[in-house]
Amino acid sequence: MILAKITNSRYNSNLTKGLVMLFVCLISYNNSHAFFKKKGNKVNVVSVTGTVRSSVDDAVLPGVNVVLKGTSNGVTTGVDGKFSIQVPTQEVGKAVLVFSFVGFKTTEIPLNGKTVLSVALEEDSQMLEELVVRGYGMQKKSHLTGSISKITNKQLDQIPVARVDDALVGQVSGVNIQMTNPAAGEAPNIRIRGQGSISFDSNPLIVVDGIVVGTDADFLTSLDMNNVESVEVLKDAASSAIYGSRGANGIIMITTKKGVEGPAKISYNSYFGIKSVPRSGILTTPEKWAEFVKANNGGVLTDRMRYIQQLGTYTDWEKVMMDGGAIHSHSISARGGTKNTKYRAALSYLDDEGVLLTDNFEKINLRLNLDTKITKRISFGTVFNASHTTQRRFPIGIHDAVRQNPWLPLYLDANSIQYVNRFRENGRWANARIGDYAMERMFDNYDLEAGQPLASGGTSISSTSNQNALAKVLERRRMRYQSKVLARAYLKAKIMKGLSFKQSIGGDIRYKRNTDFTGVEATRNGAGDAASNRSTSLQFHTISESTLSFDRTYGRHSINAIGGFAYEQWNREFSGIQSAGFENDLIETIPAANVIGASTTEAQEALVSYLGRLDYAYADKYLLSVSTRWDGSSKFGPDNKFGFFPAASVGWRVSEEGFLKNSSIIDELKVRASYGITGSNSGIGEYDHIGQISPVATALGGTPIGFNPINIANSELRWERLVEFNPGIDVAFLRGRIGVSLDYYVRTSRDLLLSLPIPSVTGFSTALVNKGVVENKGFEVEINTRNIVGRDFVWSTRVLMTHNKNTLVDFASSEDLISIVDPKRPAEWIAMKGQPISSFYGYVVEKEIPAEFINNPFYPINAQSQDVYVKDINGDGVIDTDDRTILGSPYPDLIWSMTNTFKYKNFDFSFMLQGSHGAEVRNISSQYINNEFSSNQDYTSNFPDADKVVQRIFTNDDIQDASYVALRNINLGYTLPKGLIPGVRSLRVYLSAQNLLYMMANGYVGYNPEGIDQGLGNPLTYGYQRGPAPIYRTYSIGLNVNF
Repeated sequence: MILAKITNSRYNSNLTKGLVMLFVCLISYNNSHAFFKKKGNKVNVVSVTGTVRSSVDDAVLPGVNVVLKGTSNGVTTGVDGKFSIQVPTQEVGKAVLVFSFVGFKTTEIPLNGKTVLSVALEEDSQMLEELVVRGYGMQKKSHLTGSISKITNKQLDQIPVARVDDALVGQVSGVNIQMTNPAAGEAPNIRIRGQGSISFDSNPLIVVDGIVVGTDADFLTSLDMNNVESVEVLKDAASSAIYGSRGANGIIMITTKKGVEGPAKISYNSYFGIKSVPRSGILTTPEKWAEFVKANNGGVLTDRMRYIQQLGTYTDWEKVMMDGGAIHSHSISARGGTKNTKYRAALSYLDDEGVLLTDNFEKINLRLNLDTKITKRISFGTVFNASHTTQRRFPIGIHDAVRQNPWLPLYLDANSIQYVNRFRENGRWANARIGDYAMERMFDNYDLEAGQPLASGGTSISSTSNQNALAKVLERRRMRYQSKVLARAYLKAKIMKGLSFKQSIGGDIRYKRNTDFTGVEATRNGAGDAASNRSTSLQFHTISESTLSFDRTYGRHSINAIGGFAYEQWNREFSGIQSAGFENDLIETIPAANVIGASTTEAQEALVSYLGRLDYAYADKYLLSVSTRWDGSSKFGPDNKFGFFPAASVGWRVSEEGFLKNSSIIDELKVRASYGITGSNSGIGEYDHIGQISPVATALGGTPIGFNPINIANSELRWERLVEFNPGIDVAFLRGRIGVSLDYYVRTSRDLLLSLPIPSVTGFSTALVNKGVVENKGFEVEINTRNIVGRDFVWSTRVLMTHNKNTLVDFASSEDLISIVDPKRPAEWIAMKGQPISSFYGYVVEKEIPAEFINNPFYPINAQSQDVYVKDINGDGVIDTDDRTILGSPYPDLIWSMTNTFKYKNFDFSFMLQGSHGAEVRNISSQYINNEFSSNQDYTSNFPDADKVVQRIFTNDDIQDASYVALRNINLGYTLPKGLIPGVRSLRVYLSAQNLLYMMANGYVGYNPEGIDQGLGNPLTYGYQRGPAPIYRTYSIGLNVNF
C-alpha cells in the first residue's frame, strides 16, 4: 500500500533542512561579526549617540543613514530614531556626521566635541516625491495621470503564506484576489476590474523586474516575498497600453530589492506557523441523526439506525481529511556595495504542509542582483532568480473526501470485522482482515435478529459502492515538480545630458513535471483502475528590448519620453504518457508493456513590438501623457498580425494654483482622466488562424493511414480589444494626515473571442470567431489617514473599497446562451444580454416534498430529498422550462478592506479586516454531502405532484451567498533596543495570525465561499463550486535579524 510509504521521513527531512538553514545563518552571523572586528593597533574611540526626528511633526525617523564623513563608518537609526556610532577620540572635535534619508534633505552636523546629538531633518519637496514603477520607467506619484496603486513591502513578508499573490489580498483597490483553492502552493484567482473575456481567462499580466512573464499566476510560486521591494498594479488602459496586446486585464509589476551602498549587511528572516481548519458543523454524527430520527419517527429508530448503533463506529471525516499542518520559512540575504557597484544575494527555503491530509509544498529560491557603474556614462546590471518547487496535491475534491457515511470506520478492527459480509459480491471480502480499508458495501445485508451477515436480504446501510475516502487519498500520489529560472541583464549608456540608451536581454525558463499514480486500492475496482500517468512541459522565453529615453526640464517645462523596440519568442514542448495494468504499488514508473497512450507537441510563438511614450508637465501643474504600442503576433494571419494600442491621459494639480498653493487645509489636489486601448490574445492558440490536421493511426501497430482536420481555419482572427475611460481625483489634507483617491472607470471589451455553433456538416460543432462586447464599470476608493503622530505613538489607517458591475452588451447577435459544467449534474448558467457574463439560471424553490412521499426520509445520514416543489413563474399552471429565471450572480457588489497600524516605542501592531459582499456561488458540494442523489431520497410511486417538482441542482436551493468578513492578518512585533546584542544591528520578534476570524454568510454550507473554480475554466459558468480546499487559520511566530 502507498500508505506504508508515508513515514516520518518527510518531517525529518524538513527538520533537517530547517536546521541546516539555521546553521548557515549562525555561521554567517559569526563570520560577519568577526569580519567587522578590527585587527591590529588598538584605536581609542568614543560613542556618539542621539535621536533623529522630523522637523515637520517631531516624529522619530527609523532607518536614517548616519555616516562619519570621509569614511565608510556608518549606522542606521533604530525604530526609536536613536543611533550610536563609534568615532575616534582624536576626531571628535573636527568630525562631521552626515544624515541622509529618503524624502528629507541630507544634513551634515559637525560634532565640535559633542557626543550626544538631537537631530531634526527637513523634508525635501523634491525627494519626498514617491516614485512609482510603471512600464519602462518610473514617475513621481504627483505626476501620475493614470490609475496605479503601489504597495511597499513593509510587513507583507511576515504573512505566513507560500506565494506572493496570497500576501496581496486586500492590499489594492480594484483588485479581487480570491482564495479559490487554498491548498498548499496553489494559485488564487486574480481579477483587476472584473471579467473582460467571454471565453477565456482574464488574468492580469505579470512583470518581474521589467521582464514580462505572462498571465500565468503560477509563476508567482517562484518568488520569495522576502525579496520583493514593492508591487505596483496598473489598472487603467492608459497605464497598461505601453504593454499593448497584453495589458487588457491590468498589470502586476513586481520590483525586487537591490543592493545599497555601504558595508555588507546580513539579514535573516524566519517564521514558523501552525495551520488548521475551524470546525464547520456541516456534518452530523450517528448519535445526532438518531435523535433526529426519534424526534420525527414517533420515538422509534429505523432498522438502519439500530444497526449503526450496534456497529458502534464513528469517523469524523472533517478531522481526518483536514488534519492541519505546519509552515516554516527561512530566508538569508546579504547586500552592500560601493558608490559605483551595489549587490544583493538571497537564499530562501519554505515548507508548507497545508491543511489537507496529503497536500504539501516545498520551495527553494535563489536570487542575485547586481548594478554597477562602469564609467561615468555607462552602467550595467543583472538579475537572476532560480527556484525549485515540489508539490504533493490533494487528489480528490473536499466534497468527495467528506461525503462518506460517518459510521464507516477507516480500517477494519476487532469489532467492525465481525460485521463484514463475506458472502456479498461473490465473496469479494471473504478474506478481509483487520487493518484493511473498510468499505460501505462490506456491511450490507445484516440480520439484526440473528446477529450475522446474510447472502441477501437483511438490513443494508451503504449509500455508495465507492472505495473508502481515506484510501482514495492515501493510495493516490499526485506530484508536481517545477523549476524556473528568470534572468535579465542590461547595459545603459548616457549619450548626452538627459538622453540615454538602454539595451536589455532576458527571459525565463520553466520546466514542469507532473506524476499521477493511482494505486491498486485507490478505487473500488482495485487493480483494474491502477494507473500511472506522467507529463512534462518546457517553455523557453527570450526577450530583447532596446529603448531610448529622454528626461529634461526647460524652465517650467518638464519632458520625459521613451521609445523602443522589443522582440519576444516562446518555444514550448509537451510530452505525456499514460499507462495501466499495475498489479501492485511497488513500482510507480512506467514499463513499456503498460503504456496505453502517449503524445508530444511542440509550438513556437513570436511577438515584435514598437513602443513610445511622452510625458509633459508645465509648471508642475498641467500634466499630459501619451503612449502607443504596435504589437505584431505570430498567432494571427497576415492581415491581422499587428495591433495598434494608443492611450492618453491628462492631469491638473489644482493645489499648485495660486488660490490653493498656500492653503493650510489642502496639501494636494489633482484631477485626472485617462483614455486608452489595450488588447489580449491569451485565448488564441499558436496556430488557430490556420487549418490544422492530426494523423490517424490504425488500431493495431499504430501505422498512420491518413490525417483528420482538428479545427476550421480563420485568417480573420484578431486581438480582443479593451477601451477604457477613467476619470479620477487625488486629494491630501492637513499636512498629509488624510489622503483620498477616487477612480471611476468604464472599460469595454470588444472583438471578444467566442466559440460559436456552426452547421454539423462542417465536421465541427463550433468555430472560434471575434464577436461579443462586455462592459465593466465601477468605482474605487482609497483612503489613507495618519490618525495620531506623536513622539512615541503613531496610528495610521488605510481603507479600500471597490465596486464593479459586469454587463454582457453584445453576444454575437444572440440574446442568450445556456451552458452547463457537468453532464451528470447539468445545472445551468445563462449568458444574457444586459446581464453579467455568467448568471445562475433555473427554477425557484417553493416548498419541500412531505416526508411521507419520500422513499426513506431518515436515510442516508444527513440526507435530503433530491427533488423540491418549484414556482410556476409564468403562471400558466404548468412547470416547464419557461419557468426558469435568473437566480443570481457570482460577481461581488462590494469588496473592501481596512488596515490599522500602530507603533508605540519599540512595539508595532497591525491588523486587516477584509470583506466581500453580494457574490453568490452554485454550491454543488451540498448535493454530495447531503446525498441528494440517493435512491432513498427519491419520491414514492404514489406521489401525486411529480409534474410540479424538479431536482434541487436546477433550483436556487444550491445558490448560496458567498459574502464574508475576515480578520485577514494580525501582527504584533517588538524590536529589541539597539546595541543590546553585539554585532546585531536590529532584531525583531513577532506573533502573527491569518484568518483569525472568518465569518461566512448565513445559508452558505461549505468550507470556502471564495472557492470558485470557474466552471472548469469557462467564464460562462463562473460561480461553480464543488469541493474547494477550505479556508484555514494560521498562528505563527517570526524573527527578523539584521547583522
